[in-house]
Amino acid sequence: MVHETEFERLLDAARELLGAGDDSVLGEANQRINEALCLRPDSVDGWLVKCQVASATGDDIAALAAVEMAARRAPNRAETLYWRGAVLGDLGRHREALRAIESAFRAVTGDDHWILEDLFYEKATILDALGLHEAAVATCEAGLARCPGSALLRAALAPTQRARVRSSLKVLRGGQS
Repeated sequence: MVHETEFERLLDAARELLGAGDDSVLGEANQRINEALCLRPDSVDGWLVKCQVASATGDDIAALAAVEMAARRAPNRAETLYWRGAVLGDLGRHREALRAIESAFRAVTGDDHWILEDLFYEKATILDALGLHEAAVATCEAGLARCPGSALLRAALAPTQRARVRSSLKVLRGGQS
C-alpha cells in the first residue's frame, strides 16, 4: 500500500496490528497510533483507532477519553457515536450507551451502511444488559432484516431469546427464579 503521508502509514500500521487479533502486538499498535496522533492531533480517525486500541487492551477509561476526543471533532459522525456507545456500555453506563447508539443510527448516511450490523448488535447487547429482552430480540430481528447475512446478529439472537423466555417464566412463576 502506498501512503501519501507518514500519518497515513502510522494509522494503517496501527489498524493492521489491531486487526491481527494478537494481544501481544497491541502495545506496538498503541505506539503507532500515538505517533500518528502526534503528527495530526485533530484526526478523528486517529482518535477512533486510539479508542479501539485502548478498548482492546481493556483500558475502558482511556478508550472513553479517546472517543471523547473524536466526538469533539465529529460529534455527529455515526462511527464516533457507535464507539462512544460501545465504550459507555463496557463501562456499565447502559442508558448513556443506548442514547449514543440511537444517535448513531440517526447519523448513518449512505456511506455508513458498513456499520449497521455493529450498531444493531451493540444496541441489542445494551438492551439485554438493561433487562429489556423483548426489545433486544426485536433489535436483532430488525438488524437481520437490514443485514440478512449477519452471523453476528444470528448469534446474538439466541441468548436474547433465551433471556426473554427466562423473564416470562419468572413472571409466570410469580417472580420466583
